[in-house]
Amino acid sequence: MQPNSAKARIRTVDALRGTALLGIMLAHFIYWYTAGPLPDTVTSSFHDAGSTIADVFTSLFVTGKFFSFFSFLFGLSFFLQMRGLEDQPKTFLKRYSWRLAILMVIGLAHHALWMGDILSIYVPLGFVLMAMRKLNNKWVLTLGILLALNAPGRIITGIQNIAGSAAGMQDMMGNFAKQAAAYDAVIRNGSWLDIFTYNLQHLTTKFQFQIDSGRLFITLGFFLLGMYTGRQRWFERGAEVKPLFKKIVKRSALIMGAGLFIGIGMFAADAIFKLGWQQNPAAGYFFMLVYDVFNAAMVVFFISGLTLLMMRPRSQKVLFKLAPVGKMALTSYITQTVFGLLLFYGIGLGLYGKTSPGLNTVIAIAFFFVQVGFSTWWLQRFYYGPLEWLWRSGTLLKWQPFVKRKSKAIIEPMQPTPLPEAV
Repeated sequence: MQPNSAKARIRTVDALRGTALLGIMLAHFIYWYTAGPLPDTVTSSFHDAGSTIADVFTSLFVTGKFFSFFSFLFGLSFFLQMRGLEDQPKTFLKRYSWRLAILMVIGLAHHALWMGDILSIYVPLGFVLMAMRKLNNKWVLTLGILLALNAPGRIITGIQNIAGSAAGMQDMMGNFAKQAAAYDAVIRNGSWLDIFTYNLQHLTTKFQFQIDSGRLFITLGFFLLGMYTGRQRWFERGAEVKPLFKKIVKRSALIMGAGLFIGIGMFAADAIFKLGWQQNPAAGYFFMLVYDVFNAAMVVFFISGLTLLMMRPRSQKVLFKLAPVGKMALTSYITQTVFGLLLFYGIGLGLYGKTSPGLNTVIAIAFFFVQVGFSTWWLQRFYYGPLEWLWRSGTLLKWQPFVKRKSKAIIEPMQPTPLPEAV
């Protein structure tokens, strides 16, 4: 297979989506598949070498990166679907709105299971993306970069720092401790009903976190950047765009390295000279600016670097093995949650706080490759993953073919109704 063939390009996007799922799983599993504040006694109780390495690795290379990676692919898929119906704009608006509505139902059900659900965040932002779909490329790129760098979030934080007070900070820390204790109790001893009730009661808390942390802005930013690359057909032009991807890899690596150097330098200077920067709002604000730039650069580095690798036939043999799990992204994502709950929460094996972050990382990697194997087996027999099939059938209001049939004589197997690249 030639690396710039149409089939290779489709598998490249699926393989990228599979990589994003691995990163998302690592970020969630290290601390027992939790999605809220935890007591310090739980998070600081493991000091073994494996846990330290896993924590540092996850903090530097995983946390805050792969939700953005996945968001970029959502924006790319949005454009591909829009282009597939470009001659029927009214049909696109109706179909995509209905598609998002179905995704919201799935997302709310998933949120009831687990408070860290991202689908219920994607839906309202998906409607915002629809409203921005006619912006010209210059605006899409500019807004995408500013949002991906969390510029609005840092402006809001700067204003809050100016208007804030020490008393307000103490109140916030007190609330954090109460929330951590309540969440800890639900994880350890809560029934299914307790979990559903707690998570649904904290739906607005999740959205508030998305705003306060800037993740809402970052997600929309990477939506736009994904849409921009789709417009430019970067994933369709094969070897023609290879020099561009090389340039992006080099520049993102340079920015990433500068951010890492500044961050480590600040920690070292604070430790050596006792500057007290950890209690200094201005120093903390500057560090978070650097951290946002570092995170965004690393996401761009991952996407462009992996895409470059997948232009090589030898690398395709390895990385394309992730394509099936990426093609079944929705099913795989929900399955990760079910496995995480049954493994760590009191409703299952109750390993929360008992297994180390290092061991949890190993479990996550092992389960992900089980998912890869299962997805490969499944897609040899079925057109879609189970949830992808339900979502597609609901979108088209018609049951889609599910089981692949071997053609016999002149009888051709029934093919699914075309629908552009799935999220």
